[in-house]
Amino acid sequence: MDRLGDIAFPYRAKRSFGAASFALLFLVLLFEIEILFLLALGVIAHRFDLFVDLQPTLLPVACLIALAAATVFWWRARRWTRTKIELLNVWAQGGTAGGGAAYGEKLALKRMPKRVDGMRES
Repeated sequence: MDRLGDIAFPYRAKRSFGAASFALLFLVLLFEIEILFLLALGVIAHRFDLFVDLQPTLLPVACLIALAAATVFWWRARRWTRTKIELLNVWAQGGTAGGGAAYGEKLALKRMPKRVDGMRES
């Protein structure tokens, strides 16, 4: 069984952003949107009855907003997670003493412009 932190931040376990992370994000966003509606209508406007009466309309709207936001985040986080895992692997290959130096050297090699003939510029 995964911990909640491993689901919310899968890159810590060197895993990609998957269905469990997507579902957790969707539920958190849905809960936050419903809380915002409750605060706006129930607390600020003092119309809790309006909040309850509008639930057949507010819940689908909140679901669509949460689904759209979670989908966009999932789509972008898959690339972020792959990049983060690659960077963690590069950092780990340098060992504990030279991890930072090896990471910096490999990062510098990746960012150096290539010459036309295939040789790296010095």
